[in-house]
Amino acid sequence: MSLSEALAEAYAAVDVSGDLYDTLEFNHPTLEAPLRFVRGVRIPGEYETITLPVPGNPAAVFTVVDFGFQRPGQDEGGTSKARIRVDNVSRVLQQALRDAISADQPFSVTYRCYSTNDVNHPEEYTGLRMSSVTVNALSSEGDLYYEEVELQSFPKRTYDLERFPALYGQ
Repeated sequence: MSLSEALAEAYAAVDVSGDLYDTLEFNHPTLEAPLRFVRGVRIPGEYETITLPVPGNPAAVFTVVDFGFQRPGQDEGGTSKARIRVDNVSRVLQQALRDAISADQPFSVTYRCYSTNDVNHPEEYTGLRMSSVTVNALSSEGDLYYEEVELQSFPKRTYDLERFPALYGQ
């Protein structure tokens, strides 16, 4: 089952009377605090930010921007990477992205989907990294991936050195 089929099935099984908020959280060692965005159309003076809970902060502020993402795929020509594009970044994200690009370390990205029926239990994908970042005056985009995906055992444990030292010859 592909991710889009699984999401469609999960959404079909949930009470859909509320609205859904797709959010992104960018973090990087060069940032003072994570940058948080919620997908939507910004209305100056009326709908510019929204407050949602995140782990460790029950009232995190998310800036309303338009963003899109392409899930990873596979066809006859091979695999395609997951990509993300955030529009209208000149005010908020552009300088932070340029500083982070010069630091030569990947971004940490967290995707959350909140339902207004229960904002305290969002669907969450953590541990994503962003690379191949391009920034221009209108948007920024990059590839999303999991680090060391071959060591990930979804939805079970991750095979790391601490828990499985024999796998590393120790």
